Amino acid sequence: MSPKAPETIFNASIKLPEWLKADLFDNVLKDSFKDFKAIKEFKAVPGTNPGDNYATVVLQIKIVVELKDNTTESTTFMLKIPQQTKAYQEAFGKNTFSIFDMEREMFTIYVQEFKQLYRNIGLDIEFGAKCYKLDIPYEHVLLEDLKRKGFQPANRQAGLDEEHTLDVLTKLAQWHAASAVRVATMGPYPKHISEGFFNEDGKDFIRKMSDDRLKYLLKSFATIEGHEAYYEDLINMEGHITENVLDVAAVDPKEFNVLNHGDFWLPNLMFLYDPSSGKLLDSYLVDYQMCKYGSVAIDLLYFLISSPQLGLKVSKFDYFVKQYYDQLIKHLKILNYTKALPSLIDIHKTLLKAGIWGFLAACGVMAGCLLEPTEIARFDNLYAETPEGDQLRTLLFCSKVYKEHIKVVLPWLQNRGALQCRIKSNKK
Repeated sequence: MSPKAPETIFNASIKLPEWLKADLFDNVLKDSFKDFKAIKEFKAVPGTNPGDNYATVVLQIKIVVELKDNTTESTTFMLKIPQQTKAYQEAFGKNTFSIFDMEREMFTIYVQEFKQLYRNIGLDIEFGAKCYKLDIPYEHVLLEDLKRKGFQPANRQAGLDEEHTLDVLTKLAQWHAASAVRVATMGPYPKHISEGFFNEDGKDFIRKMSDDRLKYLLKSFATIEGHEAYYEDLINMEGHITENVLDVAAVDPKEFNVLNHGDFWLPNLMFLYDPSSGKLLDSYLVDYQMCKYGSVAIDLLYFLISSPQLGLKVSKFDYFVKQYYDQLIKHLKILNYTKALPSLIDIHKTLLKAGIWGFLAACGVMAGCLLEPTEIARFDNLYAETPEGDQLRTLLFCSKVYKEHIKVVLPWLQNRGALQCRIKSNKK
């Protein structure tokens, strides 16, 4: 006689798909518990705080497992599923390849290849959580819950201090190095992995993140002391940002290229500490849905503009780039990279050429990092022409803290040529 199915308990504040049932996890649990007998309890709750995640719904799955000796153990998983909104479908529904399939491929194929490259030379380097697959036809990514291993998210509003920033840059350099060696030894990534959504399928979404956002930025920035110095450049960018972002996204075969994480900001990082001393031990990457092959500037600008503390973003930028570069070269060498090594000047050149990516980060994920937790911080409200949408954009771009960051970051970007969109877009 089969055991009675466990009661499924859901959090009433979130809408869960009808297919999410306890018995879907039987095979995963049999692999995790050799004496697995049955699921006693099954519960789904929100896995992230408002404002920490936009493109997907993240659920924590809590399960009480009964073993063959009639004892019980508790475990948790993190389940990512699509937003069931019109805005999400307009942004990602046109893609010929699901971002969930892409992420699962990243976890189960390419991350494993990167780890094997390091194991081949005697190094054990981890990048993220273990990934599982449920036997269902619906978009999803099922991951181990890193919090069970002691990993913690950082305070996105406070930003990272120097120690954490350097640790993350080391992990990024290890990732970039392995991704470049993988191409040199095994050939290019499939098109859907190498392009991500930076193609014609994703053009409308990029426009919503860039050109369509400019009117809100101009309104906010007009109230910042000293805005006169860069305001005309901002006005002249109108209608040219998307084109320039896609220009940067295009792969230049003459440059040193890597598989970028693509969404490399604070909510997609977790940290492990020594429980007795509190010493930082490791950092892991989370969320591989936006990977993109191309210049290292894509990840570097996105991260260094959005995620360190304000006092570090500009003053330590070149220092951080040098520390990343040293780790990149170190790991390219130990992985026996066979192609020409980039110089530090090469890295700085690509950072200057890709300056628009810094602007995209400053007017996108940087605002998200600094946003106070709010229930209206949802994907559809980022773009919706609704009262809630206007309210969210006002909160994102008009807060006192965000303006403090923009006051420092935007003049710095201007001095590096990052706001000269019109000039680049008129090239023959």
